[in-house]
Amino acid sequence: MFDAFPYDAWGPDVADFWAFGGANSTGTYIMTALGIILFFAAMIGWVRQETERMKEHEARLLKQGMLTRMHEPIPTNE
Repeated sequence: MFDAFPYDAWGPDVADFWAFGGANSTGTYIMTALGIILFFAAMIGWVRQETERMKEHEARLLKQGMLTRMHEPIPTNE
């Protein structure tokens, strides 16, 4: 892997070290919980960022008068 790797062979002990414990250990549940929290935090941040972008886009369209034209009814030849 890299020069500072402390083990000569990969085995269950090494896997447990890098995975913060084996199956059904406290470390597994802690890492799962942290991953879920990070996922939701990232999704909330993404939604807020996109909301701000849409507000800026809407303001630019309003300033140019494009948004009002988009909501006007389309004339028909009936």
